[in-house]
Amino acid sequence: MNDNAIGLLVLAAIFGASLLGMLLRRALSPHHLSSDTKDAVKLGMGLVGTMAALILGLLVAAAKSSYDTEKSEVIQMAAKIAFLDRVLANYGAESADTRVLLRRTVEGAVSRMWPEERSTHAQLDPTRSGTEELYNAIQKLAQKTICN
Repeated sequence: MNDNAIGLLVLAAIFGASLLGMLLRRALSPHHLSSDTKDAVKLGMGLVGTMAALILGLLVAAAKSSYDTEKSEVIQMAAKIAFLDRVLANYGAESADTRVLLRRTVEGAVSRMWPEERSTHAQLDPTRSGTEELYNAIQKLAQKTICN
């Protein structure tokens, strides 16, 4: 169900409930319409409104916390990938193929996590990532000792 259909459904439900309330008001006896009864209903509705605002505030805070955590993890992952690329670049010319493989692996992971078509879901299957080939390429590099 899309957002517009849900919005129209909620609008219809609220409008129908208000019409039903107007019809039921005529059927109520006069002692149900006294000022004390109206005050009790106002108090109850105030409590419901306050609780709804509290719950919505908590919901927004939880969503922001989740977003901030995901954002931080993406930034850390990007920094680690950039660091690995710099280490491989400093390693020398023999790491050029490994750097190209790293770039392809990262591009593939990004396109799986954030697909071009918004209607498709993220593909987070780690077996399809090609990281095993990257690990093997890094392992094949010869060790170097840097002396100053």
